[in-house]
Amino acid sequence: MNYGKIALMKFRLVYASALSAIVAMMMLTLITPNASSDEVKAVAKKTAKPIPSPSPKWPPKGFTGKDGVFAKVPSSKELVGLLSARRTLQSVVKKCEEFACGAVIAAAETGCKWWEVNSNVFRVKAEDLSREKIGTLTTYTKGSDKRKQSTIFLISGEPVAPGISISGIKLTCHRDSTNQPKAGNIYKSLLPLSTPES
Repeated sequence: MNYGKIALMKFRLVYASALSAIVAMMMLTLITPNASSDEVKAVAKKTAKPIPSPSPKWPPKGFTGKDGVFAKVPSSKELVGLLSARRTLQSVVKKCEEFACGAVIAAAETGCKWWEVNSNVFRVKAEDLSREKIGTLTTYTKGSDKRKQSTIFLISGEPVAPGISISGIKLTCHRDSTNQPKAGNIYKSLLPLSTPES
C-alpha cells in the first residue's frame, strides 16, 4: 500500500514537471520574435456604415385596399402594443375604459390631407344573440404622408358593456384640405331616449 502511494506521488511529480516544461516552451515560442516585420500586419478596421432600414413593403401585408388606400383592423395584441408604446395615447386609454372603442390602421399610396372613418356600433341582443345596430360613429383625424401607416382610434359615446362592438368600418382618404373638419369623434345613438318615470 505504501509502494502504491509512493508510485502515485512520483507520477504526479513527473506529470507536473512535464507540464511546467511544456508551458515554459510555449511561453518562449510566443515571446521570441521569430517572424519578420513583413509577415506581421496591423490593420485598422473601417467604421461600419449603418445599414439603411429596408423600405416598408407596399401594399402593406394584411391590409385590404382600393384605389391606393389601404386599411387593417389591428388585433387586440397589436392594439395593446400600440397603446403601451406611446405615452401620448394615455388619454385614449382612459376614454376606452369608459366608452366602447375600436381602431383601424390606415395608409395611402399618395398620402392624405385628412382621414374620415365611418363606423357602426352594435350590441348583442340577449334574447337571440343577434347583433343590433345601436349607433353610428364618424371619426375625423389628421392626414398622413404617402405610404405612412396611421392608427386611428374610434371612440364612441356608448358606455363599455359586454356584447358592444364597433364594426362596418368605412375609410375615406381626403386629398384636399378644403372643408377639413375638426379632428374628433361624433357619435349618434340610435336607441330611444329613456323617459323618466313619473
